[in-house]
Amino acid sequence: MEINTAPIPLSPSAEAQTSGSDQQQSVAQDIQALALAVQRAAEGLARWQVHGFEQISDVSLTGAEVTLLQLIGDEGKPKAIKELAAATNRIDIPNIQYSLRKLGAAGLTCKQGAGRSGVSYRLTERGAEVLDGLLRQRAALARRVQVSHGDLAQQLRATRNALDSLSKAYGDALHDTLEPVGA
Repeated sequence: MEINTAPIPLSPSAEAQTSGSDQQQSVAQDIQALALAVQRAAEGLARWQVHGFEQISDVSLTGAEVTLLQLIGDEGKPKAIKELAAATNRIDIPNIQYSLRKLGAAGLTCKQGAGRSGVSYRLTERGAEVLDGLLRQRAALARRVQVSHGDLAQQLRATRNALDSLSKAYGDALHDTLEPVGA
């Protein structure tokens, strides 16, 4: 007896459901692949930041601390912890505070103001000099990438927009799971 292994034809509504399910599976796989690519890029960025920082300073910082230093120097205005946490999508305020104390002890930043809502951080002169060195390194990297990858600016903007959308989706999903039942 021969077994028929041909697929059974689906009704149009079942076919649409399967197609939607296949599309959801594909999107889920794309999200997973993107998540891994982002993780690799984040690790590469952190290593690059630490290495670059070590070239211009004798202070030992993590990639996250270099990022905080860059954010504090961005736009030339002091930043509050809440601003830094929001910009980095972090909720670990005690760890951010530890990093800010470390940056301050290294003479790269200083704290100004007082109280819970009035404290902000700005670069010291030394911090501004170090940040300038980091920005020169980033500019050199951008020139090298531009030469080897052509016009990358449009792709970078599209990627940033996609990552912002994905970050919002993760945040919304987390918020939905943390809401009390019946709220």
